[in-house]
Amino acid sequence: MKEILQFFNCSSKRNFVLKTILNGQPRLISVCETRWTERHDSVMVFKTSIPYIIKSLTKMSEWQESDSSSKARTLLIALCSCDFIISIHTLANILCVTAPVSRILQGMNNDILNAKNCIDNIIFSLENKRTNCLQIFGNIYQECVLLMNEMDIEVKTPRLSKYQTKRSNHPVNNIEEYYRVSIFIPLLDNILEDLRSRFIRKQNKMLLDLCLLIPRYITVISNEDFKKITEAATELFLFNEENSIDQMQLQTEPEIWKTKWQRIKSDGHDVCQDALPSIKNCNNIIYPTVHKLLSIIACLPISVASAERSFSTLRRLKTWLRSKMGQDRLTGLALLNIHHTITISIDDVINRFANKKNRNIDFVL
Repeated sequence: MKEILQFFNCSSKRNFVLKTILNGQPRLISVCETRWTERHDSVMVFKTSIPYIIKSLTKMSEWQESDSSSKARTLLIALCSCDFIISIHTLANILCVTAPVSRILQGMNNDILNAKNCIDNIIFSLENKRTNCLQIFGNIYQECVLLMNEMDIEVKTPRLSKYQTKRSNHPVNNIEEYYRVSIFIPLLDNILEDLRSRFIRKQNKMLLDLCLLIPRYITVISNEDFKKITEAATELFLFNEENSIDQMQLQTEPEIWKTKWQRIKSDGHDVCQDALPSIKNCNNIIYPTVHKLLSIIACLPISVASAERSFSTLRRLKTWLRSKMGQDRLTGLALLNIHHTITISIDDVINRFANKKNRNIDFVL
C-alpha cells in the first residue's frame, strides 16, 4: 500500500492520471508515521479507491516510459491478488472499530476514564467479532468477491505445498475458510493482544482507580471502590518522610471528600469534572492526602501525542536558517506556535518589555 501511494505521489504525471480517473472521488492519503487517525483515513480511502487505482495502473503499464510502466505492472500484479484485497478489506473492517481510540489518544484535554471506557468497549466489540468470525468474515468475503469479479480477478487460494513453512498451509475445505484462518483471525487476535497488553494491565487499572477521587465519580462510588483507591495509593506510590501518608488518614479523607461533594451536588451546584478543577477546590490543609493523589492524577497523560506535537513544532522552527537560535528564543517561539489559540495582549507585552529596565524611549502609552 505504501509503495502504491509513493508511486503516485513521486510523479506529478502519474498523480494527474489518477486524479483524472478518480473524477472527484476522495484523493489518496499518505500513510502517516505518527498520526494514527490519518492512517485510518488512508486505509479507508484506499479501500474505496481500489477500482480506480487498478484502472490507473493498467493505463500506466502501457506507457512507453520503461520505469513507470514496469513499476506499474509490478504493483498491478500485487494489487490484483486475493491476499491483498481481502487483507485491505479485513483491515478496514477492524480499523472502523479502533478509530475512536485513536481520536481520543491523539486528542487534547481528554478524560482518562472516558478513554478507558472507550477502550473497554472496543475490546468487547473486537471480542464479539472474534466470536462471530464466521458471519463477520463471511460478509467481508462476499464484498471482496463482488469487487474481484468486477475487476476480472480470479478468486483462488495460493498454491499449497506439503512441506511449505514460509506461508499459511492450513487444511481447509474452501477458499473463504482459508482466508478466514490465514488473514482475518490472526490479524484480529494480534490487535486484541496488543490492546490488552497496553491498556489492561494491573498498574493501569490501579491508576484508573485513583481517578475515582474526581468529584464526578466519587459521589456515586461504593465502599469497594474506596478499598481500590486505598490499595492503589499504597501499592503504587512511595512517599518520603516529609510527604508520608498515614494509613488511617488515607481511609478517612476520601470519605470526607465524598461527603463534601455529595452535599454540593444535593444543593444543586455543579461538581468538578476533571482533576485540575478538583485540585483548585481541594484544600491542602483539610485534605492533604487527597490533594497529593489528585496532583498525581492531573499529571497522568492519556498518551504522548501532545509531547510528540512539540517535536513536530521544533522541526518546523529549528531550520537551517535558524541554526544559531538561542534556547530562550526557541522556547518562546515554540510556545507561541503550540499555544497559538491563546490570545496575547500587545499592550501587556509592551508594558512588560518597557518595565524591565529604564529606557530612552517611553514605551508605556
